[in-house]
This record gives sequence, C-alpha cells and structure tokens, in this order.
Amino acid sequence: MSGGIGTAVHVPSFAARDGRRAVETRYVDGLPQIVAWDLTTGQRRQATTAPLGVETAAIEPDGHGLWWFDAAPGGQGRWLRGPFGGGHPRPALDGVPAGRMHGLAFDPRSGLAAVGVGVADRSRYYLGRPGERARLVAEEPGYAAVVGLAPGGRLLATAGCPAGEAAVRPWSPASGVLVDAIPGAAGDGGAVWALGFRPDLTTARPELLLVLERAGRYTLAFWRQGEGIRTHGPGSALDFDTEITACWYGPGRTALVQQDRAGRSRLLRADLDRGTTTVLPTPEGTIIDFSCAPDRTVHCLWSRDGEPPRPLICHPESPENSESAEHPEPPERPARSGHSGHSGRSTTASRGTAPGGTTGSRRRELWTRRPYGQIHSFVATPPGRRAGHRPWPTVFLVHGGPHTHDRDAYDARTEALVRAGFAVVRTNYRGSTGYGPRWRDDFGHRVGLAQLEDLAAVRGHLIDAGVSEPGRTGLCGYSWGGYLTLLAMGVQPRLWDVGLAVAPVADYTAAYRATTPALREVDDRLFGGTPEQVPHRYRAACPTTYVGRVRGPLFLAASADDEKCPPEQIERYLAALRRRDVPHRVRWLGGGHDVGRDPAGHAAAWAAMVRYADDALRASPGTADRRNSGRTGSHHPVHHPEERSTP
Repeated sequence: MSGGIGTAVHVPSFAARDGRRAVETRYVDGLPQIVAWDLTTGQRRQATTAPLGVETAAIEPDGHGLWWFDAAPGGQGRWLRGPFGGGHPRPALDGVPAGRMHGLAFDPRSGLAAVGVGVADRSRYYLGRPGERARLVAEEPGYAAVVGLAPGGRLLATAGCPAGEAAVRPWSPASGVLVDAIPGAAGDGGAVWALGFRPDLTTARPELLLVLERAGRYTLAFWRQGEGIRTHGPGSALDFDTEITACWYGPGRTALVQQDRAGRSRLLRADLDRGTTTVLPTPEGTIIDFSCAPDRTVHCLWSRDGEPPRPLICHPESPENSESAEHPEPPERPARSGHSGHSGRSTTASRGTAPGGTTGSRRRELWTRRPYGQIHSFVATPPGRRAGHRPWPTVFLVHGGPHTHDRDAYDARTEALVRAGFAVVRTNYRGSTGYGPRWRDDFGHRVGLAQLEDLAAVRGHLIDAGVSEPGRTGLCGYSWGGYLTLLAMGVQPRLWDVGLAVAPVADYTAAYRATTPALREVDDRLFGGTPEQVPHRYRAACPTTYVGRVRGPLFLAASADDEKCPPEQIERYLAALRRRDVPHRVRWLGGGHDVGRDPAGHAAAWAAMVRYADDALRASPGTADRRNSGRTGSHHPVHHPEERSTP
C-alpha cells in the first residue's frame, strides 16, 4: 500500500457486475477518504481529498463510477460521482437538491440509482441514471431513507421509524404510488427493519429482506409483492434472542446474518426456505463490518479488546477455509463463553493481557446482578499486579446511542487511559443493544435516570472488589454518552469526581426542537412522546434541570456546526455553570458532530481531557474527600464515536 493510504474504516464494497473493482473508505493523513481498489492489479488509488473527510461511499454495479456523500460540517450535502480510474467529480444525479443523506440504492440490472434526501423536515426520493438528470418519485414528511431498489427498477423501498405504523414502504417508481405499508408495531409492540431487495429476481415478484421484532425476539423474514411477509415463525433457526442484521447472499433465498450478543458478534449463513442456519467460524470478538463479493467470499473487519481491527475473508460455502485477508494463517477458532445463570451478586471473567493491547494490562468482564437483570461491563486495568497498585483511578467510558453497545473490540482511548495508569470501564447499561429487546427498551421511559442507576451499581461493585475507590472515579462520554455524563454530574454529584463530555445533550427539550427529524423520532420513542405531550419526562431527563447541584469539575467539548446536538443548548448550560462558579473547562471544535471530520481538534481535546482527568483523580482519596465533602467516587463507561444513533 502506498501514497499514504492507511487502515480501513469499513470493508470494501464491490461492483455487483464486476468483482474486479471495489471502493473502500480508508484513513489518509488521519481523515477517512474514498479509495478505488483494482483487485486485478492490487493497486489502490485515493479518490477524494475532502478537507473534512468522507464517511459514505458506493460503487456503481458496472464499476465505472464511485459515489460519495460530500457533506458540510453540519451534515448537509450532496452525492458526487467520479470515474473509477480518476477524473474530476461531478454531481452523481442532476436535479437533486442539497440536504441530509437519506440512503442510496443501485439496481444492477437497469443501472438506475435511487437516493433519499432530507430537505427541511421532509424526505424526498429521486431516481435516475448515474450522471444524468433524476426525477422526484415521492416525498413525505418526517424521516425516512431509501433502503432498496428492486431489479429492473420496479419498486423503491423506503424505511422510517422501525416501530411506526408504516415502518417500511414500497413505492412504484413509475407512478410514485405507495404499493404497500409494512407496519412495525404489532399487537404486542415490535419493529421492522428492511435490508434490501433480492438481487437475482429479474422476472418474479420482488422480495425484500426484513428483520422483525416480535414478542421479544428478532426474526429473519422477507416481504413479497402481493403476498406480504413470509417467515418461519417463532422457534425456528431464523429466530434470534438478540439483535441481528443481514444481507442477501448468492442466488436463491439465502442470507448472511450478523448477530450481536453480549458485546460480541458472530456470522451465520441462513436458508430462508428451509429455516436453517450455519455458523461461520470467526475468532471471538467483534465483526465491525462485513460485505459480500460477487465471487461469494465475505469480507469482514474484525477486532477484539486490545487488538486493532484487521480484515478477514470468509468462504461460507467451505467454512473450514476461512482466512485472514492480511494474515495468511487460519484464524483461531472462537471460544464459546456463556454468561447466563450466574449465582451471587456478580461474576468476573479475566483473560489476561489482550493481544496487541497495552503490555501487562488486564482485561476482564464484569456482570453486576440487579433485580431487573445483569449489567455487563468490560474492564481494563493498568499493568502491575502488586497489591499496592490497587485500587486505581478509574474512568468510565460511556457509549452513546443509547441503542448501541460497547463491545469486545479495540478502543484507542481505552489503551491511552490504561497506559496513563487509569482503570477503564465500559458498561452496557439498559438501552444498549446486544442483550435483547427487554434490556434495550424496558426502563419505563425513565430516560437517563435508569442508565445512571446501572452505572452507579457497577461503580459500587468495582469499589467493593477493590478495583476502584471513592474520590477517584470519573465519567467520559461522547454524544448521548456525554449527555449521561452531564446528567450524572447533577443527579449523582456525590458519586462522580470529574465529568468529560463531548458533543452532549445539555438541554433535552431545546435539543429536540433544534435537532434532525431522524433524532426527533428516536426521542419520541425513547420518551413515549414529544416534549409537549410528556413534558415531565423530558424535564426529569434533562441535565439543565439539575445544573444547580453540579459540583464539577467538568470538561465540555462541542462544535458550533453540530446539527445533532446543537451548540445553543450547550452554551446555555455553560452559562448556568458560570453563574454558579462551577469549575469547568470548554473547548470548541470543528467538523460538526462527527469526530472524524476534525481529527486534529479532537486529538488535542482528548489529550486535554486526559490531563484534566489526571489532575482531578490523581489526588489522594483523602484530599478528594476533603475537597468534595461526602462525595463517594464512581465510574462510568463512555466511548464509541457512536452519536445519538439514527435509525
């Protein structure tokens, strides 16, 4: 690899009709850029030099053109198209206005492309041939995204709120008429996600791959035009207890499924006709991303705690021959580990130093028993096993979302903090994915407060175990994790000794009114309504409600261009801190909500936050207790540049 092209951000996306060509997103000088990959020669060519980087790319089915979404710091932008071999980029489709990215789909048979664009509070869907003028197919209020284009361009599928009355909508591109509306909510609740049209059906009725959430389970199914949803139902091998995603694989009704469970993931090959699955052998850890090549090989980006991401290539039709793309030796077999049925308050499982991680550091898992279930945490502690090394100053890295999860995967911030002498905790509080619908949703619309109860319980567990101690524990979070950090500093001021919040929600009602339509729909589901409908829930969940109880110290970093967690509500929170003389520090960044769009600024902010945490937590426990009388320390899981998740 040459020309400064670095590690992969995502797996390659292959041209459907020319498997010799692919597009990748890779780091170049610290920014994600688009890279054209010629598999015949092995050569890679950097295709973009975007000053803020590029996160989303695609390749046309014939491999002639590359597409990428050229976004401003606030997230607004348009699709551009450039020749695979190089050349000046131009608008991918003429006549499409700038807006938020709401999906892209290609039809390999007809060569048509469909894009979704968010303009103001509406979603618009356009169809056309690459480089030519597109026409508007349909538009509707709120958030929805293009998720599929049927062979021959016969149907266009869009998806909105998975739990909505019309979660998935197939349209006729010819007439702009809605063909069907697939409801997300059934009698017992539930949701529906659409994952693309079956690509090999050129004459029969189109079939759309679906994931259904019903009765606390996730089921792989498909919708067929004129016939509705077809599934094997509960109890089949296509029925899963935790979250899945999938894509069509090869001819026929076969699919590849990724299941996330308890912070790890696995790949399966599913036969939708027979209702059977086959597990593909991959190392224990996390499959960050995967894609299918035309030759039916599966490309994965894999990692585990302490080990940086690396590519793997799997051969589902001969699973024993799976191998690493960059390491020719066969991958290790995954070791199976179960975490159910533990007795007592909790359990820990240790696996020693992580491969590729900080030398001498220890990695373990913690399960903290509560009446409503067990809280799962990943814990990393600094090198040194002598008793005098414990307890450690501790930082909880709090993930965002909330509907995402911390996982058995490499985290550069964890490594940096462990090397600096901190214990690091990443907790999958209620609301996290990977533990089933009940853990994700069943906290009675007590947004933020339920999550803080979980973090406090883990804190107490670690203090009892001698890993941490009162007076030397802190929180660090990005986006929704930053929101939990601010909320905790006001709701539980005696537990947390420092708070580090990046791009947080500081005033939930104000953020709701100023954020994107997609995130408003997420909040509607979290709270069970809008701020006007359930004002008491928003008020109880709002960090500004408790700002008078904040003791600090606090470090806040935010962007003036952030459309998801707007800066105005953060500025008002900062003004309240100043009026109360709460010790705090502020750093304003560029690049909007996305960390990757201002790597230098975020790297400098991160270094400043580590120093800030060091100053706050390195004081002896006695000094900390005198400074903050009555405070009992605590920890928190932060991390994941995983924003306030959009659907």
